[in-house]
Amino acid sequence: MSTLPEFDTQKGVIPWFARNSVASNLLMIVIIGIGLATVFNIQRTIQPDFEINIISVLVPYPGATPDEVETGVILKIEEALKDIESIESLESTADESLATLRAEVYEGYDTLAVMDEIKSAIDGIVSFPEQAERPIVNRVEFNNHALNVQLYGDIDERGLKELAEQVKQELTLDENIAYVQINGARDFEISIEVPENTLLQYGLTLTEVAEAIRRSSLDSPGGSIKTVNGDILLRTRGQARSQHEFERVVLITYPDGTRLTLGDIATINDGFVEEDGFSFFNSQNSIGLQVFAVGKQDLIDVANAAKKYVEKKRNDLPEGVKITTWADITFYLEGRINMMLENLGMGALLVFIVLGMFLNIKLAFWVMVGLPICFLGTLAMMPIVGISLNMLSLFGFILVLGIVVDDAIIIGESAYAEAESKGHSIDTVITGALRVATPATFGVLTTIMAFSPTLFTEGAFSPFPEAIGWVVILCLVFSLIESKWILPSHLAHSTPGTSGIWLEIDKIPRYFNSKLNYFIEQHYRPFIHKAIANRYLTGSIFSALLIITFGLIAGGIVRFVMIPEVPSDFIKANLEMVEGTPEAQTRQAYKIMDEALQKVDADYKSAHANAANRGLVNHVQAFGTSGRNITFMVELTKNEQRDIDGNEIARRWRNEIDDIPGTKILSVSSADQTSGPAISFKLSSNSNTELEAAAKDMEEALSHYKGVFDIRNGASAIQDEIVLDIKPSAEVLGISSAALGRQLRDAFYGAEAQRVQRGNDEIKVMVRYPREEREAISDLQNMYIRSSDNAYVPLSSVANMSIEPGFSQRKRIDGERSITVTAQVDKEFTAPDKVTSDIMKTLVGDIFANKYPSVIVQLSGESEESGILMKSLAIGFVLALFGIYALLAIPLRSYLQPFIIMGVIPFGIIGAVVGHILLNMSFSMMSFFGVIALSGVVVNDSLIMVDFINSAIARGERLLDAVIDSGCLRFRAILLTSLTTFFGLLPMLLESSVQAQFVIPMAVSLGFGIIFATVITLILIPCLYIVLDDFKGLASAQKNTSLIEENSH
Repeated sequence: MSTLPEFDTQKGVIPWFARNSVASNLLMIVIIGIGLATVFNIQRTIQPDFEINIISVLVPYPGATPDEVETGVILKIEEALKDIESIESLESTADESLATLRAEVYEGYDTLAVMDEIKSAIDGIVSFPEQAERPIVNRVEFNNHALNVQLYGDIDERGLKELAEQVKQELTLDENIAYVQINGARDFEISIEVPENTLLQYGLTLTEVAEAIRRSSLDSPGGSIKTVNGDILLRTRGQARSQHEFERVVLITYPDGTRLTLGDIATINDGFVEEDGFSFFNSQNSIGLQVFAVGKQDLIDVANAAKKYVEKKRNDLPEGVKITTWADITFYLEGRINMMLENLGMGALLVFIVLGMFLNIKLAFWVMVGLPICFLGTLAMMPIVGISLNMLSLFGFILVLGIVVDDAIIIGESAYAEAESKGHSIDTVITGALRVATPATFGVLTTIMAFSPTLFTEGAFSPFPEAIGWVVILCLVFSLIESKWILPSHLAHSTPGTSGIWLEIDKIPRYFNSKLNYFIEQHYRPFIHKAIANRYLTGSIFSALLIITFGLIAGGIVRFVMIPEVPSDFIKANLEMVEGTPEAQTRQAYKIMDEALQKVDADYKSAHANAANRGLVNHVQAFGTSGRNITFMVELTKNEQRDIDGNEIARRWRNEIDDIPGTKILSVSSADQTSGPAISFKLSSNSNTELEAAAKDMEEALSHYKGVFDIRNGASAIQDEIVLDIKPSAEVLGISSAALGRQLRDAFYGAEAQRVQRGNDEIKVMVRYPREEREAISDLQNMYIRSSDNAYVPLSSVANMSIEPGFSQRKRIDGERSITVTAQVDKEFTAPDKVTSDIMKTLVGDIFANKYPSVIVQLSGESEESGILMKSLAIGFVLALFGIYALLAIPLRSYLQPFIIMGVIPFGIIGAVVGHILLNMSFSMMSFFGVIALSGVVVNDSLIMVDFINSAIARGERLLDAVIDSGCLRFRAILLTSLTTFFGLLPMLLESSVQAQFVIPMAVSLGFGIIFATVITLILIPCLYIVLDDFKGLASAQKNTSLIEENSH
């Protein structure tokens, strides 16, 4: 057992700083100064910056079906990349006209070098289809979204797009704004439409028209003329750029000199690409611009610059056009910062009051000074370790708010106790500080060790716990510095008041201390004596409570969710119509949904007179794509301005929407569920039959879970295809499959004649049939095909036509066909992790293994990443336990006593779980961080308690007396750390703002847990200490018995 040495108050770091107030004050000033300087320069973002080790490959293949994209592009790229060892996984998606591949790179490899390797491999492919465009290879970058700027009003599409380009250019001229992205705008296109009868009349094909345009519409360099005055460049200018210039392009020159121009046979539309879609904002035509912060840009500075520009631009817009900002993410970041500062102030005041009740007022003040020192010191170090001020790192500050002054309280209380018994002097302050310095230091180090696994997590979510962990660890490091090198000096040189108001103030702690001492002697001492006498019963009661607690979690009474449910100010709705739905019908569906939302808003306004000017809805953005998909993003009024949350508004909107003819999937959900599907499974197999059947079974299984909705099966993305099989008679006419396919493509998709640069836009010039000749199957059936001898024959004479089911999308994982099954979850009814765990165990493990042996099922999305994160955290915490053991064994100088302290760590969760039950909250990752912090408090108090017992025994006290006396001596310090932790978090527990909902689970774990932790330290630790001695005595008795038996023989 350890024996505290006689304290030398002259030598050592703590005595030196305590006696040298100049050194301690300069240290404090330096920390505060650097911290304040950092406050005004630290980067503020919405979430941590993180590196995405993903390379994306995009290959446009205009007019191709998903199967053609898969065969012609994806399979060839997969073959080219299969030998690159740095690629961990390769996911491919074949959509209509586009191939998308995402290569995930193993950690440890240089992503840019791998990207160059991928580029080289793809550049070596020479067998891409002729119509496939150049592959685009990029590293996926993460940018922080600041806000949206929306242009909308009574203006045509061309004017709106040109205005959006102007706004984008003007925004990026601001030094604070580097990246702006335009959304909801179609690309410009020049469409040259030639009727089939006209082509037949002049004996032309669309390919020949396109070739004629390429020959006539171009600018050609002609070298230079060398004159005595210098070189003069020559250039032939003939590039057409406008409708009138293209009309003058000559197609045929006849022998008599007459010409056939493009304007004679074609209608030229200088407009937009033929994409069925729309973009509305507040029911008016619109184009949106997303403003991002990139690199080390400050998110709030970016947003403020954009808002300032918008205010100025409002007065400089055409009549009928409006501009506004919305989806301002910085509102929530600034709210979180303000909430932290407000709760910091209120919590600090409450802690100061609690300390003033039991210690003198000056000591309470100097303990509280440690709070800004720790926070400012942490802020100074954050840029060095690569952490920005974001929503997660702010959570770290709030988390540590309740425990960062514990070390200072322990030092201060010990110095106060020493001064009470021996009088105030520098030596008594130093003695008090040294008495608890070693165990207090190691107690903080164990908390640091407990948080250290957050710095070494894996997966896409890893930057989130890392940001929290760094802030907590840095705050604790500075708490050690402040409590050991700064606080003792302040206490030593702060003489207690001996007259006037100070005497009156000192009556407060004397009164509360007398009451506390009475409670300790008259209630705690007898109780702990009985608890120790019945120590095995006491231990059994605590163990039973722990078992019940884990049973509540395992039984689902306390649900676990990865991210706490936070009321959202956004609602997202998705409508997918059945394949083949006309765009006019899709637009009608938009009106039905928009009117339903307006009715929900109007009903709320009429029912709430005080909300008549605000209602539920701020802005509504809606855009349609592919002619059959609609997405709504609704910005609600702020949560504090209404009495129903986003989930309830989403339910009312969904119920208000009438049945929409042709609906395939309709989902309406609060936007806390739109970062991605809560449940996502990837199924892959080399057997399409088994793959599709397995996906259907999984979709059916998910539908039986209460609270699971918006179930999507990738296998159901079926779209009819018209398939043409060439007849033998076509070969006689010299019509090959390639020739037939080219003529069909030119007619319906278009032949690309050239690309024209107009300003910043590269505009395609397409030659095709008029729209009215491409709208029906009969147009295809009546089409004529030109043979090799320039004769025209009906399509039906050279090809058989059939309609077959096809896929609107094809997915592949690591070279095998894949289907993704996703679903959203209403977390009020169930937890995503519980559903995925159940599906993987019962369906995948028990049924698929026998029924679909070729199918491989993997978690993806939130489920996959949370699994990776939890696994790495679990491994980290197992390793951290060994570190905690070592940090306990060293100051205690014992191999066995650390088990006393580590044995009580799990008991801390009891209070945390009870708190979640009382407040009807789910246990989340944020709750888990609160439990870790709680464990740090338990270990810290327990370590000092055990150290005091050891010291008492070393001074010659009987074991029982040493245990009970140490409990009584530590009662005030343990009570103070518990009370200050609880009251420091009390403002957070009472907080009603949306910003607080994310961090309240942490405050519940730590606030309620600390109440039970006090009981653990004051009752369970003394009992376990005696139990350990019982086992030592038993082992010694058995050893003595064995020796007696050996001697008797």
